[in-house]
Amino acid sequence: MRKAIVILSAVIALVMCLSCAAMADDFDFLRFAKEKVLTDFHPTAKIENATTEYDKEPAEKDGGITSARVRIFYKGWIRKHDMLAEIDLRTDAGLVKVTVLQDSNGANLTGSKIFKENTWVELSSLNWE
Repeated sequence: MRKAIVILSAVIALVMCLSCAAMADDFDFLRFAKEKVLTDFHPTAKIENATTEYDKEPAEKDGGITSARVRIFYKGWIRKHDMLAEIDLRTDAGLVKVTVLQDSNGANLTGSKIFKENTWVELSSLNWE
């Protein structure tokens, strides 16, 4: 009986790990950066004219966190700009943290409303599927 419980627990843990990994694989870091990060830091930027690319592909870090660096190219009022953001995802808790590492548009007068420095945000509060 005890052996069966141990095996069942191991199987459940394995299934949970695989489902968390699948969620990280399904998470679209590029679309998230364009639709959520850019609009939070630069609300007047038009997302239909913005493009994104990986600066560092998504990879798992310690503690079940998947991290990616995304470069966002967008048009400002006068010239084109780019932003480099690190996006950390905790799939087990449904949390995301965004750190802007560089932004060629230093005139971000409005600041970030959602993604504060070193703060985890619930994905469900962002209406993100």
